[in-house]
Parts: sequence; C-alpha cells; structure tokens
Amino acid sequence: MKISELSIKNFKGLREETFSPKSFSCLVGENNAGKSTVLQALVYALNRPKNIPASMFYDENQAIIFKLKFEEVTVGDLNRLKPEHKKKMEPLVYGGELTLTAKYINTEGVELFVAKLVPVDEGLREDVIKANFTGVRSAAQARAVIQVNYPEYIEELPDYVTPAQAKEFLNQKIAELSPDQFEYIDTTLPSGIPSSISALIPEPIYIPAVKNFEDDLKTTQSTSFGRLMGLLMEDLSSDLQDINDTLLDLKKRLNRYVDDNGDMQDQRLPKVVELESTIEGFLSENFPNISVDLEIPPPEIKTILNTAKIYIDDGSRDLIENKGDGVKRSLTFSLLRAYVEILSRRNAEVTNEVLEDENAQEVLEKPLIFLFEEPELYLHPKAQRILFSTLAAISNDFQTVITTHSPLFFEPGVTAQFVRVAKEAAEPKPIGKLYPVDFDIDQENLNTFRMAKFDHSEAAFFSNHIVLYEGESDDFFFRHMAKTLKHEWSFDDKNIALVEVGGKGNFSKFRKFFKSFGLKVSILCDLDVLVKDFQHLGASEETTVQKGQLLQTLNRRVDELDITAQLTGKRVKKQCKNPRWIEKYEAAKQVISQVTEVGNATAEQIELFNSLFLWEADEAKYTVLTSDDEVKIEVVALLDQLRSEGIYVLSKGAIEEYYPAEITMNISKPERALKVIEHVTTREFALALSSPLVEGRVSEFEEIFSSIFE
Repeated sequence: MKISELSIKNFKGLREETFSPKSFSCLVGENNAGKSTVLQALVYALNRPKNIPASMFYDENQAIIFKLKFEEVTVGDLNRLKPEHKKKMEPLVYGGELTLTAKYINTEGVELFVAKLVPVDEGLREDVIKANFTGVRSAAQARAVIQVNYPEYIEELPDYVTPAQAKEFLNQKIAELSPDQFEYIDTTLPSGIPSSISALIPEPIYIPAVKNFEDDLKTTQSTSFGRLMGLLMEDLSSDLQDINDTLLDLKKRLNRYVDDNGDMQDQRLPKVVELESTIEGFLSENFPNISVDLEIPPPEIKTILNTAKIYIDDGSRDLIENKGDGVKRSLTFSLLRAYVEILSRRNAEVTNEVLEDENAQEVLEKPLIFLFEEPELYLHPKAQRILFSTLAAISNDFQTVITTHSPLFFEPGVTAQFVRVAKEAAEPKPIGKLYPVDFDIDQENLNTFRMAKFDHSEAAFFSNHIVLYEGESDDFFFRHMAKTLKHEWSFDDKNIALVEVGGKGNFSKFRKFFKSFGLKVSILCDLDVLVKDFQHLGASEETTVQKGQLLQTLNRRVDELDITAQLTGKRVKKQCKNPRWIEKYEAAKQVISQVTEVGNATAEQIELFNSLFLWEADEAKYTVLTSDDEVKIEVVALLDQLRSEGIYVLSKGAIEEYYPAEITMNISKPERALKVIEHVTTREFALALSSPLVEGRVSEFEEIFSSIFE
C-alpha cells in the first residue's frame, strides 16, 4: 500500500496543488517557497488531528482539504483492521485503490470522507433505492416502485417478485452498467472507521529541518527520534520472550486474572491483598456495600524500551540532547541507517517463508512514509553521500520524500521524481506552485538529467532562470562582461544559472527539461544557428517563418554574388569533429570502395557522397550573413524577434569574435577567456567590444543582458 496522490487545498501557501509521490521524491526550490508545506500536508493528511490552527489556512473563510489516494491496497493491508471494520472498508477499495478526504473548516474541526463509486444516475444510488422501497411490503407494491421510478427496466422484471428480490434485480442492472455510467462521490466513513483507520493507512516519519532538538530527541513515540527508536526496539521484542514471561508472572502477582477456562484466579502477593483489604475496610465505614478491586498494571516491554536514553562520549560523557546540533542530526540518521540494516536483514530472513498455518490470514506490516526536511543540514559532504545511500535503500521498501538544497541528493536512476516548488505572485498573497518531473515515465528527461549531472549543472535546479550556452568557457566571459557593464548584473546574485549544453543539437532537450520544472529558460548562441540547427532553439512558428524568409534571401544573395565557401582551417576542423559528418564520411569511403570494384555508382550512392559537402553551402550562406549589408536589416529584425522569445543570437558570430584583438589565439579556449577577463577591467572597455545592432541603440551586450536581468 502506498500513496499515489495528495491533493492540497487552502493549506498555508498552497492554494490548490497536487503532489504524486513516487518511491523517492525530491522537492527543490528557494527558501520559503513551500517545500516544507508539502511535507506538513502529508503529515496532517495522514495523522488527521482534530483541529488545524487558523494560521494554517490560506483563506480562513475556505476549508482546508486533503485528498489522499492510495494504490496497491491488498487484503493483507485490510487485515490490519478489526474484522467488522474490514467488512465495511473492503467494498470501498476499487482495483486496489482507496481515496480518503480530510476536510477542515476553521474552528469547526475535521470531517472525514471516503470516495465511493456510484451510478451517475442518482436514482440508482443505494440511498435513493432504499428510500423508494421504504414501506413496500407486497410484490404489487414492489412492481409499482419499478414502474414509477425505473420504467426502463419494467419489461425485464420477473413476475411476483418480493421487495427484496426487486432490489436485487436493480442491483444486477446496476452491475451491468458501463464504466462511464459511474462516478466517485465523497461519502462519510462507515461507523467506527474514523477512529480505526490509522491502522490501515501509512504512518509518516517526519524529520523537520529546524526545531527544538531537545523536544525531538525525546524517546516518546510522538517524536521522529522516538519513533525511530521504537522501530529499532521492535526488533528486540522477539528476543525478549523470557522478560515477557516475567512480566506476565508479575501481573499475576499483582492482580487477579481469568485463566484459560474462564475461572477467576487470585495468586496475588499477600501484601497486595492486605493493602486492598485495608482500603476496602476504611471505605466501607461510610459505604458499607462497596468493594474495592486494586489493579496494578505492570510495565510492558514497549514502555520499558521507550525510556531508553542515549549517551555520547566524545571525551565528555553526556546525554545526546546536551551535544552539538551536528552530532544530534547525525545520530538521528545513524538510527535510520541502523533501521535500514535491520530491515535488510529481516527481509532476507523472511524470503520464501510461508505462513505456518495455511488457514491463517496474512497481515502486512503497516507501511511507513519517511519525510526528511533538508537532510544535508549539519552534515559534511561525505556524510551527505552516505545519508543519500541510506535514503535510497529505504525507498526500496518505503516511500521517501525529501526537501533539499544539496545536489548530492540527486542521482539518475535513484531519485524517481523531482518537484520544483516555486513561489508565484497571487492575490491576496503569494502561492506555492508544484512542477513535477517523473523520471519513471519520462525517459527523455532522465537522459537529459544524466547529461546535466555529468556537466555539473545541478545548481541549475535551484535557480529561477536558466541561460543555456553552447561551449566551454563561454560562461566565464558572459559572467564577467555582465558585471563589468553593470554591477547589478550578477548571475549569482540574481540566482540565474548558466548551463553548458555541449552543442546546438542539445538546446531543445535541455530547454524542455528545465521548462518542465517551471523555470524560465533562455538561450545564448552563435550566429551560425541561423543557417543550421535552428530547429533546436524552440522558436515560435512566426519566428521560424521569418527565419525561412531570411534563408531564401541568403540563397539568392549567394547566387547573385557568386559566393563560394571560405574554408578556414578552424571551420574545417570543427566540421571534422561533427559526429553526423563523420558518419557520412565513413559511409562515403565504403561508396568509393564499391564504385572502384564495379566501375559505376547508383543514384543513392552519389547522393550519399554529395551529402559530405552540403555543409559548404551553409558556409557560403554564413559568409553572406556576416558580410553582406543588403541582408543586415532582415538579420537584425530576426535577431530582435528571437530576443523577444529569450533566444539571444550573437550578431558577430562566435563568442571569440568579441575578444580584444590583442588576445592570442594560440592558447586553449578557457585560457583565452581568462585572458579576456584579466584584460577587460572597465565598463568603457567592455562597451567597446560590442556595437549597437542599429545606430542609436545601446550596445549589443547591454541589450542582451538588460533583457536577461531586467
């Protein structure tokens, strides 16, 4: 049994959101965006306290509603309920799914509901049928009820049916309805269920980020620390049978008891009997007909274990609550690791076991859901990695949800889901929005996530705005130029991440990936994107048409000017590194070998061979693009349109075209970028590196950065 969906309405900053936890879900986002609110909503929904403080209501005039959907609900789960309660709940589980709703009205407490599948036709619902047959005694009356209320079935109704048979006839007709003729409605839980439903649904183990550690470290079962201790101590119970026997003997020495034959036995200690008799004697002086029965409950194993205390000796032996926050936090997760170790051992022991009694009903253990708020707090990076492995192991058995600001808790193939929580403006006050990405079902995003991890771009998951760029070292240059032109244009201060995509062909997948988190995504790229790989930018249809018109102009000007490709060593070298061109080159070598053998070539072979040189046509168009004044107006119009869509194409070409002339080309790209940073130290120097696209406008870099930052 696990949670498939939690709908949250009017709770704190979440006005109306849905969270669908997976095996391991990670909530990311800025501080105060609402990550902790999601965890708290899970706790409130599962624990269902009688009241919620007024401060928790987004709008105090509206109800807080938590709707929990569960899946994979089995008979073993229902067997945790009392037999009479199981009988009532079983019909409310549909295909292993169960939906419960908790509704809180300010100052009025909680109402609990369960989703029930009923016919869309209200006349066919159980309560209406029951009302229609109230007072019906004879077969004639039963037929009349069908005739009046269900005329569509009267011809199929057998003769002389009793009221009970008539109702059964209707139930059969209801069972024959198609699925689209049913709907779910919320109805009150059956009697006795609200108080016992806790045995059925998962228990949350919530470890918040910041609170009074002294309270949390108490070993009572109401705290996360105490619950973890309790889970560990439960494993000891089977090895303490002799102590249980001793406690049972103690109970007999302190109290009367009923034996297996139903007879009352009294083996109490003489002094207990004497004490009871003395009390009764004094009481009977005023109330002669009263007797006293002294009952002394002995402690249970669980009660004894819950009084456990933990001392830490780091040169000074003292209780854990008197140690530093780092030790306290680490201890909590050490308990967690211990539980995982015990759980793994227990699972290994029960593998392939069968119930000893074939007639016994399997009762599954109550599921847990672990909720961790910023688990990285107070932990060294190495300890964070160990903790991540622990949480990953836990998620194999129990749903796990964490909030984090640490990229160390990201791992493709382990973290099944990311949810970015963002605060957005709304009236009367800001609201939190959830942007989930489920890697279990989105393979393309999973592969992009792996690429982002490889390129150390995890920081982008914690940003407000992503700027994608093509190649190495571009970010050095852009960061420096922006801040040199205007001190406020700081990518770090504005929480804007620069992410390298490793080539134009990856722009579309990275853009789709980050947009799925609800992030603003921009692109910075070279001018040659206008003649190749434009489709990866994600431009609008209108802009794509505009680019097509420019391409026609370029082709026309290539013919008019009789332009041929200027194959510089740099561009040839770049082309030779293109995987798609290399693939064509290898295929062309095979074509030459075949043609040499047979003496002629097919049309397909010639086309394949010619495809090797198509890029030269792009080079010719690029020459016109960068040097022909006749196309400049059309180019600027397209660049402006692209910038309005967050796509910033550099008008000079590649980033190196903006470097000062004195920067040598005989060093690596990163070294050149660092040289530029050392060289460009003033705003005036930075302004001189880019000209206005049109006279009268500010410089190109000023336009780009003002659009990004402002």
